[in-house]
Amino acid sequence: MKKTILMLLTCCLIASLSACGNTPKADDTTEPTTQAESATEETTQEETAPAEQETESADAGQTAAGGKTLVAYFAYSENIGDTSGMSVDAISSASLNRDTDNESGNLQVMAQVIQEQTGADVFQILVSEPYDPEYDVMRERAYEELDDASFPELQSTVENLADYDVIYIGTPVWSGSMPRPIASFLNENDLSGKTIIPFGIHLGSGFGSILQEMDELAPDAEIAEGFTINASTGNDEVRAELTEWLNSQQ
Repeated sequence: MKKTILMLLTCCLIASLSACGNTPKADDTTEPTTQAESATEETTQEETAPAEQETESADAGQTAAGGKTLVAYFAYSENIGDTSGMSVDAISSASLNRDTDNESGNLQVMAQVIQEQTGADVFQILVSEPYDPEYDVMRERAYEELDDASFPELQSTVENLADYDVIYIGTPVWSGSMPRPIASFLNENDLSGKTIIPFGIHLGSGFGSILQEMDELAPDAEIAEGFTINASTGNDEVRAELTEWLNSQQ
């Protein structure tokens, strides 16, 4: 009888051990599956995150680009009436690019460079009553306009001004001040909320008082420091220096 009970206990013990031995095998099969699922989730997050960042970056770039850019400039050589009968030297002198071998006025060169670099539209500031092609005669009128703080009438206005966020304004420096046609442009156009970037030519005065005058005529616009260069500088050097300056602003 004792032998029979002992044999039954032994069989139960073996069955119990066999059941316990199967449990780790079940755990082994489930654990790798869990790790695989986890790895898949991490890989998905790593692959989708850059795509989301790129989308956000692109949107930011579009916002930064914003509205359009305009180049508005005043050049004396374009405001002396019919120049068809004048020599290249006379026109160059009228542009205040005297004593140089320049083929073009430096203001025109700078307007072209800015247009090429930014894709800007270009607006020529032209007076209704042209200046005299004789420099000394023109200078007398310019002095009178400066003394009177007059606003010479302009031939045309900018269409769709509201479309432009950034406006480059090109100007020579006359007697250390802003030519009054530039004052007319600022007086006739509401540039509130826009960024004004001056560029110009001078004969040793830099911008003179022009930046201050711009601030007075466009008090609600942001006036940048701008770029100016001596009028006697060669066209090629002007192109190179302005291009370098534009690149440094990006």
